[in-house]
Amino acid sequence: MTAAIRSEWAKTWTTRSTWVTVAAIVVLGALFALLFGYAAALEYVRDGSTGAVAPDFRPLIFVQIAVGYLGLRAFTVEHQTRTMALTLTTVPRRGRVLAAKALVCLATTSVAGTVTGLVVVFVNRAVLTSRNVPVTPLGEPGMLRVLAGPGLLLALLGLIGLAVGCLVRSTAGALTITIVAGVFVPAMASLYPEWLARLILGYWPVTAGLRLLSLDGDPDLPGPWAGIAVTCVWTLLLLLAAYAVLRRRDV
Repeated sequence: MTAAIRSEWAKTWTTRSTWVTVAAIVVLGALFALLFGYAAALEYVRDGSTGAVAPDFRPLIFVQIAVGYLGLRAFTVEHQTRTMALTLTTVPRRGRVLAAKALVCLATTSVAGTVTGLVVVFVNRAVLTSRNVPVTPLGEPGMLRVLAGPGLLLALLGLIGLAVGCLVRSTAGALTITIVAGVFVPAMASLYPEWLARLILGYWPVTAGLRLLSLDGDPDLPGPWAGIAVTCVWTLLLLLAAYAVLRRRDV
């Protein structure tokens, strides 16, 4: 198992696209935090609000595209370059291949996600304070969870991307699924019937996981830990499906 992990680590970090994608994750987080920060400041002034503004993690809905890509390419690139046969010859136990790729993906996306989460929080706070908008103090109950949560959420979304890449085998196809499921489905929730919108907001992988990063409780939606548990269940189910398909499918 150790040799398989070392092999996957080397394959991941000796390609330029990995470094570019990790950098894109952080840059996209900062860019969207900046945009959402200015939008929140304008809305605060327009509505005449007086309370402190909590951290806004909506940028992660867009960041997850790059995170999903980082995960899915672990399989799709090998199918594209026709090296998957060599990988499975070197490590015949396919479950071990999946586990090694998942562990490398988990380590990479958890670190990138933690850094990106901190960037999102502090860029957003900087924009709001520059506009004289009060922000939630860092000592507020629940802030430690909010600051540490993005690493866990994005790591899970990276594993979901990896599972989709294993199932689809095509970079374009897997990325399309990631974008539609991760961005368009939750973004269009306001257009759905109320019951479906509640279902999407509470139990879709991305929106459920974002409950972990919320300081405002909603009795109609899962709590922070229940929300991330829903994302964990989605991740586990998709990884099990990927394992079942990988075992039975020819290269």
